[in-house]
Amino acid sequence: MESRIQRVRAAFASGRSRPVRFRLQQLEALRRMVQEREKDILEAIAGDLCKSELNAYSQEVITVLGELDLVLENLPEWVAAKPAKKNLLTMLDEAYVQPEPLGVVLIIGAWNYPFVLTIQPLIGAIAAGNAVIIKPSELSEKTAKILAELLPRYLDQQPCPNSYGYPVQKGDEDWEMSWVER
Repeated sequence: MESRIQRVRAAFASGRSRPVRFRLQQLEALRRMVQEREKDILEAIAGDLCKSELNAYSQEVITVLGELDLVLENLPEWVAAKPAKKNLLTMLDEAYVQPEPLGVVLIIGAWNYPFVLTIQPLIGAIAAGNAVIIKPSELSEKTAKILAELLPRYLDQQPCPNSYGYPVQKGDEDWEMSWVER
């Protein structure tokens, strides 16, 4: 597990995830994934939780698409430098607050809403410019499997030295899906 964390840290340190343009591209790719593979996602949720297609669509897919639309529309404004309040010591200076990514994010999925409670935090982590490790719930096995299959197909997987995302198969040490967003 430590080597996986080091790979994700190396990916973040490469700086690939910091440009706003890159973040927007990744969010667009995530939206494309949800739209193109909606049926597969709904089948996985139904297989795990016996939710009807309408129920799964309205509670999980629509929520994710709405979140993506909100973030795509507002991200450039959210990451822009904002003027800081000046005082007597800084009145002649240029002072501003610049939002910066913090590093590596771990997302642990929930079994009861396995898609939305995994993808929604992923949207925020990508928007913030962080690197991500995803651990889907092992209780929602079909949804975890579809996420492990789809995320590497749609999101950036170009490796920097010894740094890339990959799915870990059931039977490995923790059965998780590790994915690196740079």
